Amino acid sequence: MSQANIIEEATIDEVLGAMACPVSTRVPLVEPGTETPEVTEIYDQCRDLYGMVPKFIQLLAHAPGTAKSFLKFDEEIKVAALRAGERERSRMQVLAILKPSLDNSCHNCSHHNVNLARGLGYSDAQLAAIAAGTWRENEGFSEKEKVVLDWSDAVTHMSAACDQAAFDAMAAHFSHEEIIELTYTTALWNCTNRLAEAMHLTAEPPGKGIDWGTD
Repeated sequence: MSQANIIEEATIDEVLGAMACPVSTRVPLVEPGTETPEVTEIYDQCRDLYGMVPKFIQLLAHAPGTAKSFLKFDEEIKVAALRAGERERSRMQVLAILKPSLDNSCHNCSHHNVNLARGLGYSDAQLAAIAAGTWRENEGFSEKEKVVLDWSDAVTHMSAACDQAAFDAMAAHFSHEEIIELTYTTALWNCTNRLAEAMHLTAEPPGKGIDWGTD
């Protein structure tokens, strides 16, 4: 059986379970209670946004400016959309996040955002289709959602510059503002995937992750 067939048959939980899960990070986390006053402000912001301090931010806390820049995105775009009840916007965003995260086998980003996607109404079969690359054949996705996944795939695999059809499809469904937001989202998560992978960062244990408030 080919690797492609194995991926196609896997459930989303099997896909997540197969991702590399190192025991510890290459750079130790800055655990809450051990941080500098500057980082305390960052951790307080995390508690407001997520109800906890994610391990990803505990890693970035060694260089506080990186943590601040990442939190700015969540504060003004990702969490802002969730808190405003902009459900469709949030659903498009999570597709733009999950496509690179699953393709890049990022344990941290995939786990957090699979949970968010479930809370936003995506089924496990849809999430498995994203991981397997079969979203086009999945009838659960709208055409608009498939367009986002096509574009996110092109951006992730550095083929977007030559893929006029994928861009034209985005332009047919989204405003310029939305195109930039979704493209930036995919690009940013490709960055976080690579950082997490390089530093051996894994997601929190079950039940200890972010509560996105989507239930």
